[in-house]
Amino acid sequence: MTEAELIAAYRAMCLIRVFEEEVLGMTAAGLVPGFVHPCTGHEAVAVGVLAHRTPEEWVVSYYRCHGHALACGSDPLAVMREILTRQGGLCGGKGGSMHLADRANRFLGASSIVAAQLPISAGVALNEQRAGDGRAVVVFCGDGALGAGVAYETLTIARHLRLPLLVVCEDNGWQDHTPSHEVSSLSPAELVGGLGVGHRLVDGNDVAEVARAAAELLAECRAGAGPRVLVARTYLRHFHAQSGPDVPPEYRPVAEVDHWRARDPLEVAANGLLALGVDPVPVRASAAEEVAGVVADALATPEPEPASATTAVAVAGWAGPA
Repeated sequence: MTEAELIAAYRAMCLIRVFEEEVLGMTAAGLVPGFVHPCTGHEAVAVGVLAHRTPEEWVVSYYRCHGHALACGSDPLAVMREILTRQGGLCGGKGGSMHLADRANRFLGASSIVAAQLPISAGVALNEQRAGDGRAVVVFCGDGALGAGVAYETLTIARHLRLPLLVVCEDNGWQDHTPSHEVSSLSPAELVGGLGVGHRLVDGNDVAEVARAAAELLAECRAGAGPRVLVARTYLRHFHAQSGPDVPPEYRPVAEVDHWRARDPLEVAANGLLALGVDPVPVRASAAEEVAGVVADALATPEPEPASATTAVAVAGWAGPA
């Protein structure tokens, strides 16, 4: 990464981190309905991968989607309003935390069903392949999603059809509150390798390394080489999910948490900037100031009007079977 690229990446990561911390605070205060799945600790994956996605390429996500939407270019205020279920949210305040979508920025949407986003993304990739415009499709998932039957089906079909699909596995070593090694004896890289799908394993906390690998794999997808999988080893700073004021207790080994926190992606990027003679403090302060304004504005925004419940739905006014 050039100095300018690393500064931009660090700011984007800081914005996501502060944004998520604010969301968690408001969740504890009872202001966010439903469950929130934070992506704190995963920032380098979203920012690094999407730094090399073109604005015309679709991105599909899962329930840990806030960082992906922001890295796609979604308006932070619209994202925050959506999470708080307010007017002016990405989906009119009706989708909430796990169902962000922003077609203007080619962010097709997020699914709360584990692995459901994979076949959706393959369908989009098939459409892009038929269009013949040389565009790839990016889909994010957790390592647990690769254990689902639909993941095997999707990757098998994508390989056979040589679909331009980049699957980004955010491998944080845990599936909800269960260590991944207790669920599967094979790592994500071993799983996809067994299917004959080209893949790369990277340090998901190093945004520069993620970006380099993503650039290479996306180029291969666009060139017709077929699907690729980027396995990014990373870690959650917080926890799997939170609903309401009860913050989940720490369920992971303390030594493991400490190990990964010493490799925090923001600190890795900040050290990279310091090595270039750039002070990271003003960069992070700028992101924090932006998020503070977003939070104040979103909290002052009213909830959707009840009448809006019948708008933007698949079928309106259906009277039932004849």
